[in-house]
Amino acid sequence: MSNSSINRPELPENPKVKDINKYKKQLNWGDMPAFYHLVSSSVSELESLGAMGFDNALKRILNKHNWNLEALGGYIDDNNEVHADKKPRLALYQVFTERGFEIHCFPLAKNKEIDQYVRGHRLMEFNTWDPGTMRLLCRINQLHQFIAFYFQSGDKADRALIDYAGKLVHKVISYMQKHIDVVKVDGVTIEDFMKQQEKLLDDYDMDNLELGGLKGNNILIELSKDSDTKT
Repeated sequence: MSNSSINRPELPENPKVKDINKYKKQLNWGDMPAFYHLVSSSVSELESLGAMGFDNALKRILNKHNWNLEALGGYIDDNNEVHADKKPRLALYQVFTERGFEIHCFPLAKNKEIDQYVRGHRLMEFNTWDPGTMRLLCRINQLHQFIAFYFQSGDKADRALIDYAGKLVHKVISYMQKHIDVVKVDGVTIEDFMKQQEKLLDDYDMDNLELGGLKGNNILIELSKDSDTKT
């Protein structure tokens, strides 16, 4: 094995943020660009969402003491443990905003998705629902701009970070589905957004070829014409 292959930067299988950051530095002579660091920090927060010590939307939603136990057929035992026949329902939306990629949560009253502050309503499955602290489950800052940058001049580390962000989002949604009654997952996934950008880039490249006056391959058309004249 040559020295060049030994020293070539490589990612391990199933890399985490720290692995991708190390790889990025190896590809950039020890440098981590500010834009990459902004997105990487958001992905790192998503990676440790459930382990964060401070309150966040995930912990508030999963706090069973904030569940409407009367509506969910539940009770609190002598050890202050919550038991419930049902879990609160939530609709999840994956959206790209001017701030980046986000997952938004909406509770249901009957079959209506609610987007306002509600406290002590008999039809709500949470005792208190505060959109200001519970609607936004997570955000990856400026991911849409980072994806656009990747297609313009990104490297393999940028792509690895984007792909890993998509895996983390799936993991978060799966976790929610185990602990809450997720009745809907809608919106634009990171994978969908990547495909959209790839298609836009392909269309842009084709337009540039046509505008540049480059002659395309018409061999199949010419062969078809020759075949028609012979018959």
